Amino acid sequence: MRLSVHHVTHFEFDRPSGHSIHDVRLTPKPATGQRIISWRIDGPGKRSEWTDGHGNQVTTFSVAHQHSAVEIVVTGLYDYSGADQWLRYADTPTLPAPFWLRNTGMARHDASFDPVIAGLQDGVIDPTKRVSVLHELMARVRDRMAYKTGVSTVDTTAIEALARGAGVAQDTAHVFIACCRRLGVPARYVSGYLRNDDPELHVGHTSHSWAEAWVPGLDWVGFDPANGISPRGDSLRVAIGLDYHDAAPVSGRRIGFGDARMTVDAEVKLVG
Repeated sequence: MRLSVHHVTHFEFDRPSGHSIHDVRLTPKPATGQRIISWRIDGPGKRSEWTDGHGNQVTTFSVAHQHSAVEIVVTGLYDYSGADQWLRYADTPTLPAPFWLRNTGMARHDASFDPVIAGLQDGVIDPTKRVSVLHELMARVRDRMAYKTGVSTVDTTAIEALARGAGVAQDTAHVFIACCRRLGVPARYVSGYLRNDDPELHVGHTSHSWAEAWVPGLDWVGFDPANGISPRGDSLRVAIGLDYHDAAPVSGRRIGFGDARMTVDAEVKLVG
């Protein structure tokens, strides 16, 4: 299985900016059996590379002259030849599992999640049952959350998404994470890529998102509630965080007035 990525993020400013900075978290973290054949991130201005507190590699582009637009382009090729039932990673965790229980940010939970997790508390305590219980949880989230574009934004919280009962992959991931944490299961947000040339998958023309939950003895196991599957070899992880804001593919700030518009177009397709 070989896949290609072409991902363009374009910012347009109403008024010229004298200085803008954009942080890009789009460097792959391949799983066992995945191989990055080629990968390139292009953007304007001065470039720097660094690692954030969650272990994500960040590429920062700083433009220090008058400009009205910024465009960041990712092109890549990756393949998968593994046989694991879920994606496994050899990287050493930068943070202990209990860190990912924090009830904060966009994946914050409250009593509104109790009906979703009803009857699952005893099962998650047993490490041998945790994976099957989390698959049941994923099915419940998918049943309650219709996949629907245009009803949420990048700032929609898990509480808001659950109350609405609809959203995109980001929203279902946040709801699943909030449910896990309410059950006492460490969980985190994942941003990455998934092929969007398959009409049976719920993937927009942006990067994709899913969740990972901690299972003793297995470490981090992925769950994609938007599609009701465990991430497979075509799911390529690029960043992790407590929620979307920690793992946003591209984030920025600028000096200037007026509005900024962002458009994203990502094509991830099977090529062999």
